[in-house]
Amino acid sequence: MTLLLLDETCPPCKAPVDFFLTSEQEHKLTHGEGINSNSNSEDQTPHLPGHYKDHTPFWRKEILIMDHSIDSTTLLPQDGEKPIKPPSRFRPHILLFTVVLSCGVGVTLLVTGFITGPTASHDNLHSQSLSLTKGNTQSIHNLASSTPEEVPAPNTTLACPKWETFNVKAQGDKDFSRNCRVVVAEVGGFEVTLCESMRECGQGYFLLKRLDKAQCDKAMARSISWDYEFDAWMKKEIGPDAFVITFSGPQRAAPSDWRHMGNCIYKHPFRLTNTGNYTVSIVHSHENFEAVQEKDRTWLRPVNNNLLVNWPMHICSSHCKPFTSDMIDKMTLPVCGRWHPTQGVYLRSVEGHMLEREKYKVENFHNPYYWHPLACKYDQLFELGSNSECHQKNHSVKFFGDSQVRVSWDITDRRLAGTREPLRNSGHDGVRQNYFHNDQSLNDFWDNGKEMAAPPDPSKHRTMIDFAGRDGYLLWFTSEYVTNPDYWRLGDPALPYPETNRIDRKLREFDSVLFNVAMWPMSGVRDGGQYSAGRFKAMFSWIVETMMEMNHRRGSMNVGPINFIWHGVSSYPLTRTQDINDDTPIRKDWRSPYRLKIWSDLAENILTPSVQLATSIRRVDTFEMTHPFIHEAPDTAHYFTTPAVEAETDDILHKLNLCERP
Repeated sequence: MTLLLLDETCPPCKAPVDFFLTSEQEHKLTHGEGINSNSNSEDQTPHLPGHYKDHTPFWRKEILIMDHSIDSTTLLPQDGEKPIKPPSRFRPHILLFTVVLSCGVGVTLLVTGFITGPTASHDNLHSQSLSLTKGNTQSIHNLASSTPEEVPAPNTTLACPKWETFNVKAQGDKDFSRNCRVVVAEVGGFEVTLCESMRECGQGYFLLKRLDKAQCDKAMARSISWDYEFDAWMKKEIGPDAFVITFSGPQRAAPSDWRHMGNCIYKHPFRLTNTGNYTVSIVHSHENFEAVQEKDRTWLRPVNNNLLVNWPMHICSSHCKPFTSDMIDKMTLPVCGRWHPTQGVYLRSVEGHMLEREKYKVENFHNPYYWHPLACKYDQLFELGSNSECHQKNHSVKFFGDSQVRVSWDITDRRLAGTREPLRNSGHDGVRQNYFHNDQSLNDFWDNGKEMAAPPDPSKHRTMIDFAGRDGYLLWFTSEYVTNPDYWRLGDPALPYPETNRIDRKLREFDSVLFNVAMWPMSGVRDGGQYSAGRFKAMFSWIVETMMEMNHRRGSMNVGPINFIWHGVSSYPLTRTQDINDDTPIRKDWRSPYRLKIWSDLAENILTPSVQLATSIRRVDTFEMTHPFIHEAPDTAHYFTTPAVEAETDDILHKLNLCERP
């Protein structure tokens, strides 16, 4: 009998965005046509994020029993029942002959070296200590399932980066173990090793190894979730420790494809698109699973130990020309897709090479980084009065969610008006409408005493965007029918549009809805938070189902379906030591970048189990946009004075498609 465990990942698995599609590719995909990619990335097989290439949903876990004495493959029964095994159809003498023959072949292969002994097991590979070999080619860590990069010919020049998207998972699977060096032998209880490609500029990973094995074993023995499958998955894939790695220089990056290799050895892959001189900082933020555990109702005790601070790193600065904004602006690129998250990078703004819309943002933020989508372009940014003709479409947009969406509403409002005025604060009050559409609502969302920007002539701006007020649990879409009167009287012939509920009718006038949820369910226990990943998954699935049903009913109101846009899950700044006070242990806030990333990936994969669903709700990946700036959030929560909010707005406006372009 052979036991086949199809368990490449587990529920709320950590599956990064694997493939990015242009609008033309999306059209071909949804119409059953093939997709050709001009990218030279290693893994360009088109498949939806969160799926394997056989289109199996990432969280699906099946245990199959394959027995040659049984006619068919049988699923393990539920509730611990034992499977009933049918009588064997093999005759005894045939079975005996097969066993003897198999044993003979196995012994022969073992003697001749085709089968290794038990010392080469996966677990033993990970338990080996990291050690340097002689010569320039160094092997630090055996990545077990991956093939090490081939050593190039002598004097080979590394290939310069291309302006292209790449498969995040495939990038993380690469093995550069033949070219590694120990950066720091011991700092904060860790050994820091850098492994880099010998063929491609800007590709590599950091290996972070905890030196105290006893402490690692103790952490791995901790029970961290009531869901035993999720517990096992986090121990295998995430590990007890959490880190934030930030690259600053020609590009700002904070890669989030972290991986636990076993025995508290962590792999942090990176791929930098721009070349030049960088500094790297590594913060050990949490230990003992504090960043992700969901069983003990405690607060997240941070470590915040700096393993590297502004460590210099040089990426092919001698022979590769870096990308600049004006260079990219002259490229002939396809329009970015409107359904899938847009992969992009923050490039450092260079004097004399900035775009007009880039200059005022650098002045506003005093932060010299500007977001660029990779290998595609946006076609409606409403910058400085551009695309003003699209206001004639009279679109109405409703914003739902927590304060992260409120900030996006504020920035989108300014962008649609064509103003250079930045958002200088993060007000928390008011159900409000954009003041550029109706300047009488200025007082509804500016705090008393704050200086107010003079609005342009409202007659020139007919696009309406409306903020529903902070609703961190999306109660419009998650309340029980029995407790929410907005859902009552569905099918009542005495009402207008009897096949709809009150929520349907409230949203009848809107063309688009942008929404998020995560921060409040993950917040402190007294705020109703501390959701487990499983509970978040159930809530988010409910929200998506409600939205799909709502669009199904909108035809009865003689209006088209709502363009739903998932805002994504923003990253969250680390809790700094100086911010900890007597209230912190009482609030018991669970928000951490690691937990938010897991939930972000979980939401992404709930939204993409089929082509139909993947082309029903558009998606923005705010985690990847905000994570590079978590050390610079002005109020330790939001990003309104960083380039991240402008990057979000670029993608939001592209997904809203107010100009109604293909």
